[in-house]
Amino acid sequence: MKTKTTTAGKTAKIIGMFALACGLLFTNCAKKGDTGPAGPAGTNGTNGNANVKSKTIFVAGSEWINSAGASTVTKLVSEITTDIINNGAVLVYVDNGSNNWSALPATTTDPSGVVIAFGYDIEPGKLILNAEVNQNVTLTASTFGNTNFRIVTIAGSGRMANPNLNYNDYNEVKKAFNLKD
Repeated sequence: MKTKTTTAGKTAKIIGMFALACGLLFTNCAKKGDTGPAGPAGTNGTNGNANVKSKTIFVAGSEWINSAGASTVTKLVSEITTDIINNGAVLVYVDNGSNNWSALPATTTDPSGVVIAFGYDIEPGKLILNAEVNQNVTLTASTFGNTNFRIVTIAGSGRMANPNLNYNDYNEVKKAFNLKD
């Protein structure tokens, strides 16, 4: 008697043979040979601290928004994040000439005897520099001149690792965090 193979039976046989072939194909491969020699050493990166960033911002005297007794200028600084504000630190220094950096807040007296107190406020993505005077005078662009400000943002981990650092001294901060000018 002849047996009759159905289409379903043929399909089952084909799937079974395919599964067997795949099983043999993927399980019988073996890595042969020794591991190759190690590649050449890479170049050393620059020593630094990824959690601390420094940048210089130029402020033209004409950028200050003046009103009687106070002036402000706002700069966009993407390094000032909510995490930096809540857990780290934002330090701002003003260039007193020849890369002599003084920490803000700071005061100075102009030639006419007006005392100017410089400070700053921060918001995510923004640095707001401000200047207030001890007299009811309107400051002008020539009062400020063109000035460089150095902004240093430090993540919480960097601040916690250096609790005794004098953050008012830019040179100490620069040395501790290996900052480049």
